[in-house]
Amino acid sequence: MKAIDKRKHEWLRIKLFRLAQDAADSETREAAADALRALLQQYETYQEMIEQLKDCISAYEEMQKNFRSDLLAPALREEHKERKATKYSVRDFQLMVIK
Repeated sequence: MKAIDKRKHEWLRIKLFRLAQDAADSETREAAADALRALLQQYETYQEMIEQLKDCISAYEEMQKNFRSDLLAPALREEHKERKATKYSVRDFQLMVIK
């Protein structure tokens, strides 16, 4: 996905505005004004969606952080303790005593 280039948007907005103001015939002025309105509306929709996406990403990152600290970290610590406790089997201890 590629972002809308703000400089290109501004350039087109200015050109359409000037055309809507300065065109020789009224049909061209009206078409440029309609195009400008559509462009601005679409860009506004884009900006709103970008804000929603930012909010979504922030919420996801917060959930990820919470899941890691609240669920995953304690489970991994417990697993590590269990592995550490069972590092040697009973047979290993028996072999140690025999030596």
